[in-house]
Amino acid sequence: MRQQLLNVHFPPAYAYGDWVRHAGAEAAMNRLALWLIHGGRIWLDSEQAAGKTHLLNALQEDHPQLGLVCVDDMRSGHAMHLVSGWLEELKDKALWVLDMKAGPAPAACGLALFHLIERAREAHRPLLISWRCPNDALAPAELSSRLAGFERIQMQPPQNDAELRSVLLSVATSRQWSADEAVVDLLLSRCTRQLDELLNIIQNLEIASLAEGRRLSTAWARKRLGRESELPGFSPDVN
Repeated sequence: MRQQLLNVHFPPAYAYGDWVRHAGAEAAMNRLALWLIHGGRIWLDSEQAAGKTHLLNALQEDHPQLGLVCVDDMRSGHAMHLVSGWLEELKDKALWVLDMKAGPAPAACGLALFHLIERAREAHRPLLISWRCPNDALAPAELSSRLAGFERIQMQPPQNDAELRSVLLSVATSRQWSADEAVVDLLLSRCTRQLDELLNIIQNLEIASLAEGRRLSTAWARKRLGRESELPGFSPDVN
């Protein structure tokens, strides 16, 4: 009898043991190690998805004095209400970290971030902001000017197939996706080698397998990729 697949979505479980240390993250990790000791103001950035959230959650697990606020929903809320909530989470921590959702922030959220920077300065708290956002989308102007004074550290995604494979397997584990190593190898041979697009493909395959009541096997994934070329990142010409 086929085991029933449950359409249950678990939040990502970030563990330090699942973090993959690769060349693209080496410089950022070394700089964060110094920040944990000496403090300062850092803007952790990347041109595309690079594992910043996983790294910060792993650091928090290892360093209880680090306060981490994840800002996933930036759509609503008064600026002062937002910053008050962040400060409540950070008040007992020696190191402050704000992990912003990628992309431009609404006006209220941008203003709240400006006020948090000012509160960190007044309280003499080291502050790290992780945010992938174009320079021309930083608003208000007060926030842009404050961030210009931060040390900006760029994190890069994996640069070769071996590192990319390890990261994909780690992310699949953290999000409890059912993709096994053979499925990941198939994607690396059939799809574009962009981390964020590959993650979208795995997620879409997982959703499709649940909808069809099928296990995400290599054979099923190969057939699905063959007839679903509209999957983000799919490129049949990539070898």
